[in-house]
Amino acid sequence: MLLDLKRRGNLPAGPQVRSYPARFEVRSLTGPKVELRGYASVFDTPYEMYDMFGPYTELVRAGAFTKTLAEGADVAYLANHEGLTMARTVSGSLTLEQDATGLLTLAQVNTQRSDVRDLVTAVEDGDVDQMSFAFRMIRQQWSPDYDQRDLVELDLNRGDVSAVNFGASPTTNVGVQRAFRRQRAADLHRMAVELREGKALSASTMDVLSQVLDLIATADDAVDEAQPLLATLMGVPNPDADDNAAEPDEDRGASLDFLKRQLELEAR
Repeated sequence: MLLDLKRRGNLPAGPQVRSYPARFEVRSLTGPKVELRGYASVFDTPYEMYDMFGPYTELVRAGAFTKTLAEGADVAYLANHEGLTMARTVSGSLTLEQDATGLLTLAQVNTQRSDVRDLVTAVEDGDVDQMSFAFRMIRQQWSPDYDQRDLVELDLNRGDVSAVNFGASPTTNVGVQRAFRRQRAADLHRMAVELREGKALSASTMDVLSQVLDLIATADDAVDEAQPLLATLMGVPNPDADDNAAEPDEDRGASLDFLKRQLELEAR
């Protein structure tokens, strides 16, 4: 099993998402502007994660954002990782700072916008009290038994910090879409050809599919049906399957059809 767990050490290529309690504060500024203050990440605080091998512990190390902030990362402030940008680092309306606690976000937002008013009201009412951030992994460190991962250096450029409804799940299904959409069209076409021609899946294709499988393992019930199909196609265990249950042979055909359609659509 340890040999299999070593696959956890592969550096993820796609974007990822983590969520935390935000400790929000709303401060009035001049005119219609208000400042939303909260922590998008908390340092050195372990939380539980899941992948195809089961649960493991993860934490963000202090200083993980030093390089990306020094390089002037372009980061947007959103609600639930979606919608129009409410504040942004390049415009000066969003400030990101590291302190002893974690990644502090200060977003100056305009309440003349209806979406901003809705978010501010939800925060003031206590209905939204968590934050999340989207990032790319630069450096990580696993424990010798691959039971704990430390996030050492993270890239925030072209990512976002978001006020979110629920942050209990550190990985969200937003990443499932991005795992495909961040791939170049040529790479998506190559993956589709591999599937269409029945070729052995290349290492790069397996890497993308592994990201999707890991994200599906922690996503909503709506994707439960796709999870065993993808696991069967890749020839790896279904994270939610009974250890003694056998996957039917026809699942591979269904998996191929599903992924062919997805890859061909994204490659257009």
